[in-house]
Amino acid sequence: MAKDPSKTEKATPRRREKAREEGQVAKSQDIPISASLLVIFLFLIFYFPFAYDKLYSYFTYIFSNPIHLLISQNKITLQETFKILAILILPPFLTLLLVGFISNVAQFGFLFTLKPLTPKLDKLNPISGLQRLFSLKTLFELLKNLLKLTVATIVAYYLVKSLLEDVFKFSSVPVNQDFYFLIKYTLIMILAFAILSIPISVIDYFFRKHEYEENIKMSKHEVKEEQKLYEGNPQIKSAIRKKQREMSLTRMMAEVAKADIVITNPTHYAVALSYKKGQMQAPKVVAKGKDNIALKIKEKAKELNIPIEENPPLARSLYESCEIGDFIPENLYKAIAKILAKIYMKKSKKF
Repeated sequence: MAKDPSKTEKATPRRREKAREEGQVAKSQDIPISASLLVIFLFLIFYFPFAYDKLYSYFTYIFSNPIHLLISQNKITLQETFKILAILILPPFLTLLLVGFISNVAQFGFLFTLKPLTPKLDKLNPISGLQRLFSLKTLFELLKNLLKLTVATIVAYYLVKSLLEDVFKFSSVPVNQDFYFLIKYTLIMILAFAILSIPISVIDYFFRKHEYEENIKMSKHEVKEEQKLYEGNPQIKSAIRKKQREMSLTRMMAEVAKADIVITNPTHYAVALSYKKGQMQAPKVVAKGKDNIALKIKEKAKELNIPIEENPPLARSLYESCEIGDFIPENLYKAIAKILAKIYMKKSKKF
């Protein structure tokens, strides 16, 4: 459970990432055990005949010729012995290693960190030790181990009971028959433990998952501090946005100088257009704004002696249909052409 009552919020993605870097993940040690028992059972069904043939060939090779028992032949005999041991031991060992790796990766993904090995002073605290001793985790471990012991005792009892029925036959049957009995009861024992360990491992996994989620919970204050740290202080972000708007406005006002005409709604909208005959396919919006920004555009236009045309419907239509840098839509060509023609006529009269 969450150790601090104030930690009521679910962990954020960054908190989970940090916990993972520290080696804190939801994992059950019983799942690899169950998986190993099941896989090794299936593996041994096909492996025992192979192992039997190898051992039979080895002992036949060693005892068929007494020369292998001579001291002078010890090196050769040892080489053969190590060779057969490697052949018999390595496959199941590598299989168990692979199953253990896959069953852990399946729970929490691939993770390599040495942080869990770092000594922690709080583990030396006797008060913390007592709290761990009487925690829900300790109680769960006790109940789980008692359940395992009970299951192991029951399985062992019935296996021994069945084995005793066949043990008296051992002296009257060939050695290979004794080997068959040994394999049979070994496989039965592995399968029984595998099947009975599955529900235990599932319960253990969900308990570990719940415990992990509780341990990484955060307080509301921690969530806010993390947001400030990674997303920025709201006041700083607001100041940055304000600065960005100011810079954008400055750049846009500089573009007004390129305009040939400013279309306005006297009090609300202003759109500055540029048109270079023969160079542009249509008039282009170089600046636009409403309210205070519209007022600044008109002031800049007056300062630069750029013609200002009051046409509320056209100004509103241009503002809503165009972004800065866009060419005006075809349906407005005629209206803009009339205004530009009037401006060019006025200019020509001046000259």
